[in-house]
Amino acid sequence: MAVKHSKRGKSFLPLEIIEPILLNLPVESLLRFKTVSKSWNTMISDPAFVENQLHRSKTSSSRNLLLGKLGFSHYNSEDYSLVKIDKDRKLRTLQLSECPHGSNVVLSYCDGVLLLTNDRTTCMDFVLWNPSTGTHATFRFPYEVNPLSQKIYGLCHDPRTGGFKVVVVVCSNYYTVYSCKNKSWTRKKEFGDTSFLVVYDPHIFVDGVFYLLSMDPGIYLITYFDPGDDEIKILRKPEFLADHLWIYMADLRGRLCVYCNGNDGRGNAIRIWIKGKGVGNNYWEELITIENVPTYIWFFKPLCFVENKILIQLYSRRLVLYNPSEKTFEKFDIERYTVCQYFPYLDSLIDPGAFFPAREKEEVVTEKLISCS
Repeated sequence: MAVKHSKRGKSFLPLEIIEPILLNLPVESLLRFKTVSKSWNTMISDPAFVENQLHRSKTSSSRNLLLGKLGFSHYNSEDYSLVKIDKDRKLRTLQLSECPHGSNVVLSYCDGVLLLTNDRTTCMDFVLWNPSTGTHATFRFPYEVNPLSQKIYGLCHDPRTGGFKVVVVVCSNYYTVYSCKNKSWTRKKEFGDTSFLVVYDPHIFVDGVFYLLSMDPGIYLITYFDPGDDEIKILRKPEFLADHLWIYMADLRGRLCVYCNGNDGRGNAIRIWIKGKGVGNNYWEELITIENVPTYIWFFKPLCFVENKILIQLYSRRLVLYNPSEKTFEKFDIERYTVCQYFPYLDSLIDPGAFFPAREKEEVVTEKLISCS
């Protein structure tokens, strides 16, 4: 398409040429460029552009950023650090971001948005927070629940509607669903004899659904919450996994993975299998066997791939890179007690407040990022 010229001699590129260029920029730059002109603001704010930017961020070959929660010696800290993994195995802090006041407990996350609360025991007040844009939105849990009851929290982003759904499973009793688009809670059916429990962190949102582990007495099941009909369904488990085998889940390369102890549950090897893409695809293949694991499996959490290596969190705070070709663990140069939680960081334009009615917009606050030298 030809470049248009104004009477003043200035040249302008058409938006269909500008858009692909902007999609390659980080969210921080896109937020600044929204102020360039009304047309740029409209384009960057368009839901289609937001979804395209999210897809580009998910498929980026350089996803080497982590969101680290400051803790351990700062357990009640409300600061999160954006950490970059350098090639020389150093973790470099790019910036600090302060989460919404009082809500420093991460319950779940997906598509660059975190589900937070201020008290893990009661969990009556929830916050959806996007650290990329600094925006958040709040809502409350309306049901009375025994604080001692085990609860599972999940966050789904339904690409069909563009809205988030929050799932709260009250073990052995019922589950509830909050629709951010409709701003309403729905209490779902009771489970009867089936009990739901957290075997490991249930932060697995892939294939457009939220995966969680459940247990039918003595048998471990892989289940998932489908935001299309708000039902929890059973996924057929791979035949190579015995019913009694203690398994864990992870999200690697945007695919559901399960892992367990190797050598029939003995030894220090961990086997990881990866599922075919799509919730209806039940094809599984072995991804890798990690040998000489220096800890028990319940202290072992694969986070993501960094090139051809796997980034692993050990003991809730230590990060290592596993090199499959050399079968070795590479340590990072990091202050040991600075960060106690890590989450793969996804640069996202999604605004949690966009899914709430206009009258609630006063609850949506933009947080300022604190740059670090």
